[in-house]
Amino acid sequence: MKLPPLLFVLGYAGLLPFAAGPLWLSVAPQSAPVWLDQAWLLYAALIAAFMAGSFWGLALLVLANPAGQLGLLMSAALMLLAWGAVLLPFSLSLLALTVVFVLLAAAEVWRERVLDPVSSYFRLRIALTLGVLICIAWRYQLG
Repeated sequence: MKLPPLLFVLGYAGLLPFAAGPLWLSVAPQSAPVWLDQAWLLYAALIAAFMAGSFWGLALLVLANPAGQLGLLMSAALMLLAWGAVLLPFSLSLLALTVVFVLLAAAEVWRERVLDPVSSYFRLRIALTLGVLICIAWRYQLG
């Protein structure tokens, strides 16, 4: 299945806010607004929940079989973990969101093997997740 180019454009555009926070703090930390970290963290949780929701949508396609039902449960758990991550202090939130994104990647590997494989979508999701994890590590390194 060939995915539409718009999916790639929107996916990679979604990485821009992930890079914007750490970049701002790296280039001009004295001009960074007080709310930057909170907004950046909320965006990360929003994207994690969105990715879990898209996983939900793919699991719905095979809901009649037990693997589809397990996919729905995994998606719901990942959404709740993303929400819970933002309730923690900032450095713990970064760590928790890292775990959520790693679990999302693992769920994507599972989906690709057990549910309906869409290999170009799988490659896109893994590439975007790696981009997210690099930005989270960059922000964590900044302190």
